[in-house]
Formats: sequence, C-alpha cells, structure tokens
Amino acid sequence: MLGDLDHADVEAELSQGVVGRIGCLSNGRPYVVPVCYVYHEGCVYGHSMPGAKLTALQQGGAVCFEVENITDLSNWRSVIGWGTVELLDGTAAREGLNLLLDRLAPELGPEFAAAHAAAHSGAEFTGTVYRIHLTEKTGRYERGEPST
Repeated sequence: MLGDLDHADVEAELSQGVVGRIGCLSNGRPYVVPVCYVYHEGCVYGHSMPGAKLTALQQGGAVCFEVENITDLSNWRSVIGWGTVELLDGTAAREGLNLLLDRLAPELGPEFAAAHAAAHSGAEFTGTVYRIHLTEKTGRYERGEPST
C-alpha cells in the first residue's frame, strides 16, 4: 500500500534521521550530496569542511533536503523538504554545531566523546555550520509484506 505521510509522521522522520541528502544547483548543474544532520524547530543543521558541498551552498538559492527510512523495497518512508540555506557564524554557528554533535554522539560512540566535549567547551572549530530553513515538506510511504 502506498500513501502520504501526515504532518506528524513527516516531522518524526526528519527528527529521527541522522543521514539525509541535500539537493541544490552548483554552477548551474544539479548536485546531491549525503550529509549527517540534526532537525531542530523546522530547520536542518549540518557542518561542512571546504569542498564542493560548501561551494554549492555558498551560491545560495533554493535547496531541497531528503531523508528516508528503508526496511526493504516494499516497506519504506521518505520525506522531502524545500527551503533556503543560511551559512552561520558566531553564536548561531556554535549553537548549531552543538545541536548536531548532541544528535550524533549516541550514534558515534565513546571515541567521539572528546570531540563532543571540546565543542561544548567553546573551543574553536573548523568548517562551516549551515541551517536549512524548510518552508515546505511532504512525505510518502509504502507498506507491504517484508521480503524474505
């Protein structure tokens, strides 16, 4: 059975995920890249080191964000959202990074603890923190028999 996710399910999928994909234009070409993220108050937060992703995000404009939860080919949920990206600095960047690190810490385990503690201590960090303001979101699902 195929269907549309309701608002609560869309929010749950965005909140529970840790890896999603950003889609944008980079020098006039479509560009899609997987990212670790945290979803907080209607926005996606992430971190990028210099490279193609950051260059694309610096070009501004509209972006989309996608996350999925796939059990098998007959049982999945997918959410896509559209919005704009903002590169953060100062206190906003620090707060965004802390949100991201808090979300990723349980997934990355004890070896991540030192980096997590240093970030919360106010130590300098490298790279750029970005926030995607999602202004539109939709989701779909398929529910069928589990594959064997």
